[in-house]
Amino acid sequence: MARKPAPGTRERILDTAATLFYDHGVQAVGMQQIIDHAECGKNLLYREFSSKTELVATYLERERQAFLRRWEEAGRRAGDDPSARLIAFMEATALSVQSPGYRGCPFRNYLAEVADHDDLPGRIATAYLLDTRERIESLVAELNVADPVLLTERIWLIVEGLHTAAAHPGGDRAAQVAVSLVKELIDQAAGA
Repeated sequence: MARKPAPGTRERILDTAATLFYDHGVQAVGMQQIIDHAECGKNLLYREFSSKTELVATYLERERQAFLRRWEEAGRRAGDDPSARLIAFMEATALSVQSPGYRGCPFRNYLAEVADHDDLPGRIATAYLLDTRERIESLVAELNVADPVLLTERIWLIVEGLHTAAAHPGGDRAAQVAVSLVKELIDQAAGA
């Protein structure tokens, strides 16, 4: 009879895999490396996650839910003003890229690393980016601006640039610049 895994085993394996995937890339990390770092047996790993694809998908979905919670909380704190909520969204995004060891957005990293985006992890990563863009579009649509499509495109470009710049040497000011640039764009669009 198989023993029941200790409480927290699944999370420990997922935490280990998440760190390895983020630090080294999904393609570079094998299941044996996860087994070694999590100090678990192969059978235990595969009992919790039937495949590497499932493990990667679970990692990305957990990251997605964490980002969504941060944005929801930032939006609640900002109140009803769509401009304040948009700035709060940018500030939450900026805060996430300022964490020690930031190596880029895990979703963008996955999509850049893996050519086939039709697998479950690819669909999760793509959905995250679409959700993010839709959130920006929705907030901009609530503003009284002459060209909401242009403002959305500009803010999206800033978000994309923020994730890229912050992950590289010299990117330590990217968050501050991105937030101030979005504030300027909102003010300009509202005054136009």
